[in-house]
Amino acid sequence: MISETTKRFWDKNIIWDMLFPLDLPNQSYGCPPKYLEHYVDAGVTFTSISFAEDASDLDYAIKGVASQRQLIRSRPDLFIHALTIDDVLRAKTEGKLAVGMQTHGTAWFRKNLGVLEVFRELGLRVVQLVFNASNFVGGGCSDKADGGLTTYGTQVVREIERLKMVVDLAHTGYRTTLDVMEMATRPVMFSHVGIMALHQHYRNLRDDQILALAKNGGVIGLSGNNAYIGDEHGAMSAIFRHLDHVVQLVGPEHVGFGFDFVFETDLLDKWAREMVSEWPDFKDPNWKGFRFQRPKDVINLVQLMFDHGYPEDAVKKIVSGNFMRVCKEIW
Repeated sequence: MISETTKRFWDKNIIWDMLFPLDLPNQSYGCPPKYLEHYVDAGVTFTSISFAEDASDLDYAIKGVASQRQLIRSRPDLFIHALTIDDVLRAKTEGKLAVGMQTHGTAWFRKNLGVLEVFRELGLRVVQLVFNASNFVGGGCSDKADGGLTTYGTQVVREIERLKMVVDLAHTGYRTTLDVMEMATRPVMFSHVGIMALHQHYRNLRDDQILALAKNGGVIGLSGNNAYIGDEHGAMSAIFRHLDHVVQLVGPEHVGFGFDFVFETDLLDKWAREMVSEWPDFKDPNWKGFRFQRPKDVINLVQLMFDHGYPEDAVKKIVSGNFMRVCKEIW
């Protein structure tokens, strides 16, 4: 039951979801643009959509970013292209959705590091280093070998920082994440993950990673993917347990939402089954596939925080304040 207090809190505060996976190469897997309207209807203020990943190439990325810019421009009544925190604040005032842009990995530009500046001008604001399998930059979280951040990877991190974009370590291998956080001069993020202490999964973070992230000043976005949180339906109650673990370990200043919602999961499952080396979940014949809740369900997670005695100031940080702090500092 959603209380009137929670409803008022929801209405007056910015709600920030760090990732909405619009599509992947050769497989628009159930997240067509119309689904962004679910965020508007739910009262979410910000989400970030990805236009390329490690299986992409530069040509795909160019077409992807052009398509997303066109999408945002096509509905000025609903969407604002989020390039700064001021754009997010304006979206809240106008009752619209601020849409950011990011990538799933860096292999799409190979070693053409200079193109990042061009994509920054086109709207790229968050760069994820690796997508499950290892690449030129470092190790992936589902790869059996993680050699850590490469020499070239160090150059990539430095360039992302120079361009005032955020380094995203979701999908990145354990050792590589620690290497990046040791050398980073700005806060980083894990845009959409779960917590290993709550559920053993290759995409999830160990406590020492969380502690290193807190020392760095960054933010963890908790995913709504049932595989990561260890709940068949991706229940908000299960996500709350992951959230509360982070809060108890490092406080409420380093966690937020990165739900990664997918609306047509059968298409996502089909895509992942064709890439079992990157998605080992499907090696299990009993695995039923990925499941998610919806933007309209997020208010239930806010209610759970209040039900468990979280003060309003802490909830404000979690629903948007932590990501806003990091993005305002860097963008």
